[in-house]
Amino acid sequence: MKRHRRPRPKVSKQPPTHNLAPEILTTISLVYEGLVEIEALSVTSDECVTMLPVTPTGKHRRTLKRLYTLVSKTSERAQGVLERGEELVAQIAASRTSKRSR
Repeated sequence: MKRHRRPRPKVSKQPPTHNLAPEILTTISLVYEGLVEIEALSVTSDECVTMLPVTPTGKHRRTLKRLYTLVSKTSERAQGVLERGEELVAQIAASRTSKRSR
């Protein structure tokens, strides 16, 4: 019986430095999704503002209250997205630090 040839083990190629790590891509996509929602809320707020008269009365006061609610909601969502982004960036930095120490 012939002996099988034993090829040398292949060394994996180093990833190019210009490629982003998967964690970074995930972070970017999560922030993007949050920003899309914020944009939708801000466009709706802008449309409400353009419909308001200079001195709101009656039903326009109700529209003004809705506008304030939309603006508040936009602010809350923006704050949430930014906090989540900061958490994710901190996690990525921590994971990279732990990988380097190994």
